[in-house]
Amino acid sequence: MIEAFLLAMRQLRTKKVRTLLILLGISVGVAAVVGVTSLGEGIRVNAVGEIEKSHDLTLIEVSPGVSNGNIILITESKVRAVSEYGSVVAPYTKDDYVTLNKTYFKANGISAQYMDAKDLKLEAGMWLEEGTYQIVLGSDIGEKFSKIEGAEIGNTIDARIRLYGEEGRATDKDITFMIVGRLKPTGTDTDDQAFMDMNIARELTGKDVYDGIMVKLDKSSQTPAARTAIEKLGLTCYSAQDEIDSVNRIMNAVTLVLAFFSSISLIVGGLMIINTMIVSVYERTHEIGITKAIGASELDIIRMFLSECIIIGVLGGILGDLLGVMFSFLIDSVGRPMLVAQLGIADFEHLTVINIQILAAGFLISLVISVIAGIYPAWRAAKLDPVKALRQL
Repeated sequence: MIEAFLLAMRQLRTKKVRTLLILLGISVGVAAVVGVTSLGEGIRVNAVGEIEKSHDLTLIEVSPGVSNGNIILITESKVRAVSEYGSVVAPYTKDDYVTLNKTYFKANGISAQYMDAKDLKLEAGMWLEEGTYQIVLGSDIGEKFSKIEGAEIGNTIDARIRLYGEEGRATDKDITFMIVGRLKPTGTDTDDQAFMDMNIARELTGKDVYDGIMVKLDKSSQTPAARTAIEKLGLTCYSAQDEIDSVNRIMNAVTLVLAFFSSISLIVGGLMIINTMIVSVYERTHEIGITKAIGASELDIIRMFLSECIIIGVLGGILGDLLGVMFSFLIDSVGRPMLVAQLGIADFEHLTVINIQILAAGFLISLVISVIAGIYPAWRAAKLDPVKALRQL
């Protein structure tokens, strides 16, 4: 086997220009795949990073579930069962209200534990007192109240909630709230919500169940196990990991499509190898005849030609990875400032990400393409009749 590789090296050195062209064809294709894949991986990593920065990975939001067509409500017993899996468990209610000026808003009935679980911070005013009709506003709804209602911290605001009886008959209930605080912006739906005392909220609506539970864990690594246990209770769970999984699925598909189209150039490289090796068979017909005449088997001839293809694949993979890293760096240098300036997106450290898996994939693609492209010429050389081959002087 070593002799076959040494012979292959000598053959490739005698045809330097031809070998160089083949290597360029393969390496450019590998570089395109590596560069485009690194772009897709970079976008995925940055998207996941943004989710991790703006969401709490230790927080699980639990909502009613569905089993066999039946809705699984969040009762007191369910809350007690869920409390076994989180360090902070905060049930809440959520209802729709409208002001006299037709400003709609959601008001959550919460407890002090909810504030701890969501890590809510006050920007102005104070937190509500239990057993009162005080409300704290998210940053967006607070700004809306200020502009439309003229209601600031310390003012009262009249609102109405529509309730439905057992027969489906609607009745409206009027309430006057006192605005006592406004939260800091969070970048989530919390900014468009108001918060009131849990007991007051349930008293107004007559609810004996909850609309959801916030479950806070000590570590993000505990989230999968806690989520699985809660879902076994028949409830539905949501966490930031859902968004991360969604981004991963989408970007994996996008990266695969981009890599597929960029790999078309590898087909050209493979065709160059086939063409070059077939020409080499014709040029070395007499040599093949002598080799077979002195006892070489068909397998020896196949091994001789495939050794050249393996060497081309290895060198093409290494060169392709190097060019791919340069291509990735070029994309990062040119593309990142353009995206930040033109699209107004948040700045990030790198647009592309190169890892060992991408480089290994580029190397293996080069090796596989080279070997596959050399199979037919090697088989054709092995099937030559030694007598006819020797006549070609």
